[in-house]
Amino acid sequence: MPITPQELIANLGDLPPLPQVAAQVLRIAADPDASTDELQKVIATDQALTAQILKIANSAMFGMMREVTTLTQAIMTLGFSTIKSVVIASSAKHLYSRGVTGLQERLMWEHALVTAIAGRAYGRALRFPRTEEVFLAALMHDIGKSVMSIKFADRYGAMIRSVYNEQGDGLTMELDTFGFDHAMVGEALLHSWNIAASIEQAARWHHDPLQAAPEQRNLVALVALGNQMALSQKIGIGTPDSLSIPTTEALEILGIDEAVLESHQDTVLEALDRDKSLIMDF
Repeated sequence: MPITPQELIANLGDLPPLPQVAAQVLRIAADPDASTDELQKVIATDQALTAQILKIANSAMFGMMREVTTLTQAIMTLGFSTIKSVVIASSAKHLYSRGVTGLQERLMWEHALVTAIAGRAYGRALRFPRTEEVFLAALMHDIGKSVMSIKFADRYGAMIRSVYNEQGDGLTMELDTFGFDHAMVGEALLHSWNIAASIEQAARWHHDPLQAAPEQRNLVALVALGNQMALSQKIGIGTPDSLSIPTTEALEILGIDEAVLESHQDTVLEALDRDKSLIMDF
């Protein structure tokens, strides 16, 4: 008898709980009243993360006249929003890295990151007030794929290769093979972590935004548009055509048409060029 996504998560001993630093960062990032000091204290508990942030702050991109040597200086240099994005992206990559390795792992991680950057850029262009939540939700939208690649390494790896070679639709193949798909598994995992509702909803409904809770529908729609942009840039596993339905639903939810979407494309691509280089090499 097939197991449910909830049973899969409950019995998945390979996947430990959400790392403490990631949990704290997600909490701070979702709190509009959170302070720089709170974020600095969390970052300081992770030496590798601290070193990476200092490296980014000293990169040529920022053209600093003097070396950045402390977290306080780094946060002042990069800004609170950028620091949050960097830390959350680092935590998300760690989660994705527990699954498949090599090319598949890299594609999943790059796709999540580009979806997050593009979704946030669309949100800013459309004046959506919760753009950082879009970034968070988009980073986690495919986390169910990582879980399935751990639990069903051989079968899921073979399926991913088929999708990568354009030999089938991923969601359909997941449902036919396992009785559930990565969106259901992602929702179950994030629910078990007591993650914010917006992130859980994006994981569950990014392929069908109209089914999301009304208060989260706009956010999920922006994640869906980021997802489509990532695949249109050939970053990820699948083709843009496979996302035609969620893209159409997203446009309906946001009250825009293809022409408006296209008018923001250059802005989104600029955001990808600018922000992707900051955190791709984590």
